[in-house]
Amino acid sequence: MMLGFQRIQWMLDLFVAGISLMVVLGIFTFVASILCSAAFIHHSKLPS
Repeated sequence: MMLGFQRIQWMLDLFVAGISLMVVLGIFTFVASILCSAAFIHHSKLPS
């Protein structure tokens, strides 16, 4: 019975770690896209 509980705990830990990784990567992607957009706007020249 203890082995089944440990297996469920391991799967739950893996699931939570995967969700956390996706959240952190999503935040990183959001910040990186904003910084890249700001750099592009800063270095772009207006057509005249």
